[in-house]
Amino acid sequence: MYQKNQKAWYKHFDFMFLDFLCMEISFLIVFMIRFGVKKASNLLSVSEFSAPYRKIIIVILCLHIAMILFTEPYSGILRRNAAEECKKVLQYNVYIIAGIIFILFMEQSSIAYSRLIMFGFPVMDCLLMFIYRYVYKKYLQKEINNKKNQDCMLLIAPYSQINGILHKFYKNKISTVKIVGIILADSLAELEAAVASNVNETNNRASTSLKTGNKGMIGTTVRDIPIVGTLTDMYEYARTNVVDEVLICMENDEVEEVANAFISMGITVHVSIQNLIQIPKATVNRVNGISVITASVNTVTARQLMLKRMVDIFFGLIGSVVTVLLTIIIAPMMWIADPGPVFFRQERVGKNGRIFRIWKFRTMYTDAEERKAELMAQNKMSGLMFKMDDDPRIIGYGKKFSLGKFLRESSIDELPQSFNILAGSMSVVGTRPPTVKEYEQYEIHHKGRLATKPGLTGMWQVSGRSDITDFEEVVRLDKEYIDNFSLGLDLEIILKTFKVVLGKVGSV
Repeated sequence: MYQKNQKAWYKHFDFMFLDFLCMEISFLIVFMIRFGVKKASNLLSVSEFSAPYRKIIIVILCLHIAMILFTEPYSGILRRNAAEECKKVLQYNVYIIAGIIFILFMEQSSIAYSRLIMFGFPVMDCLLMFIYRYVYKKYLQKEINNKKNQDCMLLIAPYSQINGILHKFYKNKISTVKIVGIILADSLAELEAAVASNVNETNNRASTSLKTGNKGMIGTTVRDIPIVGTLTDMYEYARTNVVDEVLICMENDEVEEVANAFISMGITVHVSIQNLIQIPKATVNRVNGISVITASVNTVTARQLMLKRMVDIFFGLIGSVVTVLLTIIIAPMMWIADPGPVFFRQERVGKNGRIFRIWKFRTMYTDAEERKAELMAQNKMSGLMFKMDDDPRIIGYGKKFSLGKFLRESSIDELPQSFNILAGSMSVVGTRPPTVKEYEQYEIHHKGRLATKPGLTGMWQVSGRSDITDFEEVVRLDKEYIDNFSLGLDLEIILKTFKVVLGKVGSV
């Protein structure tokens, strides 16, 4: 019986618990250094002195949970080396102390806390967390790689592919399975050709063995793993030896028959698809009962999508309220500067080509679209976008105060997109939604930037916005975001967006 890998949420529950325990112990140690053992023993008692510090203990737990949800700190933790782990531990504690300082700043209660504790705690935690993770991971790696704990796997493959398969198989330093034997999936003629094309010592031994047919290969080794049989006697080997799993890597009509035969023996079967189709990031799924090979530019989990949507709703609600309040102020100014609608609505292209209507505060005169054609010569973008400096279509152009320019430079004109975010046609972080006319001129490779929902902000917006004049660079940055999507990256882009907006970087 085959046990599927645990979901990431539960997979490293031990690290989640131990990290929290480590942080609380570090806090307690620093507290004892500052106030002594006696006061530390009364930390959980009901007293005016200990109340603020009890709150910090709860804050640490909340921040720890937030870190788990948004930054995925345990991804690949067992494969990290000491330098990578040190960097991750330092980064983790910087985020934790930054969160604590931010909360204390918002409450204006930092005066109630010892600076030694606030700044000594993360230093102590970095030290303890690195030591415990390093030791604990060594223990886990040793236990996982212990041959007594590993399942025994039989590899069935052509001789010419064995080295490549073993290289990939043992590329990772930890494995829950071990290959105990190799079954040759070649005919004698195929095996002779494969051995003849190689010249290393092992293959010279194989050439000698071939004189007695492909069964003469039995007993030779590849990377210290013995060749134990051929397709004709593999079932007998599996019957008389310990075999928990079989990995089949061959290209012929017998794959289904071989797989079913081993399954009937109670052995777990893995059929490699690397020889059937070469698609990056491919996974095996079932669609309405049909087994398929699935591939995409990136893979996201249901948890990531749920959390991303929760962030969208949170910011969408805040943005919508702010938009309504600002409309009360902006509307009269708009009607005076250029009578017409307060909001600008336009059809844009969203995820995978879906058409939706985007909302913005209007920043141009009502005849802006009609005048666009005569200004195309001044387009500063090379490609399928239109941008120009000193656009005469902007409301208030040439005047001492330009309402349109102010809305654009402050990015207030983008706030009504909060309605799109709440409706689900946009996200807080994503790619820039093109106009329908831009989309109609797309080449094949441009379509890749529409693989996710469009966003209020994104990679290219925080990388220079209007300072970027090459559309292909916009496409590259959008694809870079899609390829490397994570909740942590979204958070980073959101924080950078505030910096860009406040500094008016790259605005027009």
